Amino acid sequence: NRVFSDRLIGESERRMFHDMLKDVCKRYFDDMEQASLHTEPLICGGFSPTGEDAYLLYEDLPKLRKLLEDRLVEYNESNATMDLVLFEAAMEHVCRITRILNFPHGNALLVGVGGSGKQSLSRLAAFICGHEVFQIAVTQ
Repeated sequence: NRVFSDRLIGESERRMFHDMLKDVCKRYFDDMEQASLHTEPLICGGFSPTGEDAYLLYEDLPKLRKLLEDRLVEYNESNATMDLVLFEAAMEHVCRITRILNFPHGNALLVGVGGSGKQSLSRLAAFICGHEVFQIAVTQ
């Protein structure tokens, strides 16, 4: 689910994918509680540098917020301070970026308006994964 749906762009694509996913789940997992298979928000991620827990499901949002805030405090102790507000969508994005970065050769193209937090969330995710961030400066 996460491997495909994280890469879909439009809401109609996501809706079509989730409808197909529900049909397949009904067909092959009819003995399981269907509602538990499709809980929302579905936030998966792992915060170990090895990526061993890349698909750990986070159902308790306050616990996830506390975990991410603790990692943000660690980041701020050794880097320039980032004042981030970790609302639900931001937590989802950090988890998604962290999961992508933990894959071998993991990469993502983050697109959005300036000031929406792409760089800050990416820096936090890279810190969580144990990666070093560098930025290329274009000069003339």
